[in-house]
Amino acid sequence: MNSAIGNTEESTKMALGNYALDHAIEDIFATKSDGTMVYANGQFRLHHGLTKDDDLSKLNIKNLTPFPQTAEHWEYILSQIDPATGKGHFFLTEPIPGRPEVLAFEGETYVETETLGGEAVYWAFGHDVSERVRNEQDVKRYNQVLDKVMENLPVGIVVKDVNHDFKFLYRNKESFNRDVPLMEAVGRTDFDFHSFEVATEKRKQDEEVAASGKDLHWVVEEKDGHGNTIYLDKRKMCILGDDFSPLLLSIEWDITEIEKMKRSLAAAKEKAETSDKLKSAFLANMSHEIRTPLNAIVGFSQLIAESTSADERLEYYHIVESSSEHLLGLVNEILDLSKIEAGMSKFDIRPISLDEVCRKAYDMLCLRCPEGVQLVYENPDPSIAVMGDLGRVTQVISNIVGNAFKFTTSGSVTYGYKPLSDSMVEVCIRDTGQGIPPEKLGNIFDRFVKANENVQGTGLGLSICKTIVEKLGGDIKVDSVVGQGTTFRFTLPRTMEIPVRTNDLFA
Repeated sequence: MNSAIGNTEESTKMALGNYALDHAIEDIFATKSDGTMVYANGQFRLHHGLTKDDDLSKLNIKNLTPFPQTAEHWEYILSQIDPATGKGHFFLTEPIPGRPEVLAFEGETYVETETLGGEAVYWAFGHDVSERVRNEQDVKRYNQVLDKVMENLPVGIVVKDVNHDFKFLYRNKESFNRDVPLMEAVGRTDFDFHSFEVATEKRKQDEEVAASGKDLHWVVEEKDGHGNTIYLDKRKMCILGDDFSPLLLSIEWDITEIEKMKRSLAAAKEKAETSDKLKSAFLANMSHEIRTPLNAIVGFSQLIAESTSADERLEYYHIVESSSEHLLGLVNEILDLSKIEAGMSKFDIRPISLDEVCRKAYDMLCLRCPEGVQLVYENPDPSIAVMGDLGRVTQVISNIVGNAFKFTTSGSVTYGYKPLSDSMVEVCIRDTGQGIPPEKLGNIFDRFVKANENVQGTGLGLSICKTIVEKLGGDIKVDSVVGQGTTFRFTLPRTMEIPVRTNDLFA
């Protein structure tokens, strides 16, 4: 009786086992060593076109039709079995050619010898992993798209693992001057790419953000790989999650063009404000400068009409004449400066001999030289020529020398020139006069600035000289020591072409 019950329980267990295997979602089958089928569950039969009536003992896994790849697959499955353990793992791509929607099978194999009385039986348990493969393909595709987008963004992005020594998890580029491939960066730290000092500073920032959870944001000026100045907007933030290690995200945005535009706009604004102030100062100074000689002209003209003395009328006449000349000079200088700055004054740029210019200037200036002062043209060199306007260069030298006469009562006013390089020549004019106070030296070339308010002049001569020199492609500067004298230097572009002199003006 007990034996019958035991047999019934055993039969029930086997029936349940067979039912479970037959209705499992995996493909379960077994074969002999030569490939003869021993067992196939319902899922395997479905995938291979077999019915329950098919005699498995007459079928071989290697030649199941209509799928010729089965032999290859089976040989692959057997090759994955470890002889030591009798177990193996396999992964098959496109396992069922007639079913393209089945992308892959994954499963386990093992060998047992009890089923057929000691003969080896190979069992395989495989399941369809097509959905997982599709998801992995989607993730890979999306990652490739995302990587390509990240690589081409004008922004450097770096991700570090906080709990693993701030090692890199991702980076596309950083500071726009390092070309480190992503795969070379992953698993490494800043100390692998930077000097110890730079890496230490970066680690300090990382630890601060990770500990506080507060974002950092700053703008920094750096150099790119070519030594060019760039401006970067930098941000660091910590990303926290319940199911992953804290991450540190660093973002560097190249704002070089924006920063240059901002600075350009700020400079333009400052220039506009300065121009407005200069305009007001110009009008105020011009009003004062014009009013002074006009008052003299009007006043003394009336006195001439009222005076009965010939000597007085002659004296008043000379005052009116001097004031008229002063007023005319002022108007001419204002018009000259305005025309040059507005581009209305044409320059006749051609090779000119500096020796010819200096000799011409000497003939014009020697008669105006103050008593007790010597005018010296030193070291003439007819071989040196410059590209310039003959009249304008003469005007610059005459203005500076004439200005020196006003402040020199003894000693000399000396001028000459020398080559600075193959491309530039320097003209030097120095005097032994009273010099320029340091507080006025910085703006001596500004309009209406005079070193000595008691000396007659408009304050426009040096401003005109500066404008002319810069228009000719040079620059001008001044050095002075109060009580010892002043030296003006200006440069002009040099030329190797020596112009033919038509006359000798230096008698």
